[in-house]
Amino acid sequence: MKPRDLSPDECTSLLSAARYGRLGLSKDNRPYVVPMSYVYEDGKIYLHSRGMGKKVEYATKNPSVCFQIDVLEKERWTSVVASGVAKLSESVEAKQKMFDAFTKKGQGGHAGKKFSREELERMPMTIWEIEIEEMTGKEGVW
Repeated sequence: MKPRDLSPDECTSLLSAARYGRLGLSKDNRPYVVPMSYVYEDGKIYLHSRGMGKKVEYATKNPSVCFQIDVLEKERWTSVVASGVAKLSESVEAKQKMFDAFTKKGQGGHAGKKFSREELERMPMTIWEIEIEEMTGKEGVW
């Protein structure tokens, strides 16, 4: 079977259902791809990372990113690639929004615990919000 393009609704449905994907970044013509857990909500992809690191360094220098997910079932594969601009924040409000989105999707992390403002302020965490500008998907059989 020749791979077929997914409709925008199919891409959104797959992006909403999956829990893990790969974040693609680039800095000074050097690509970097890293697997991450995420949640998709209201046309945005939310991620979190622990404070500063290579991902944050790359995104600070070049906020244009892509995020890829795939599902492999028996002989069928489905893949979505979403591109956009990453907005990074360490604010308490961004942390709360991200934890709420993960909890709402049943991916609470941290045992679904609710955090106080003081606890969120102390967390060395960078919140990623990627507003999707372009999204494509394919499905096929091998």
